[in-house]
Amino acid sequence: MEKVFARVADYFSVLSEPSRLRIMYAVCSGEKSVSEVIELCGSSQANVSRHLSALHKAGILLRRKEGTTVFYSIADNATVEMCQTVCAKMAESLH
Repeated sequence: MEKVFARVADYFSVLSEPSRLRIMYAVCSGEKSVSEVIELCGSSQANVSRHLSALHKAGILLRRKEGTTVFYSIADNATVEMCQTVCAKMAESLH
């Protein structure tokens, strides 16, 4: 079980960055190009690219290249559902 716990901790560490949650929120409505994600998140290209890479490496996002444009989409709907549930709970506690 120790290996499982270590992998779960690594997985949650990927999700512990607010910018990554913002990116997931932007992409959960459908596939987006990197430039669309940058516009929706209001962050720099370098910052968004770094976080997209981490989310892709963790298996949370899929990546597709068309010409020179890279598109990202959700690979793992269970993670999106979990994040939506936690975000709703946190939003509820703020009111």
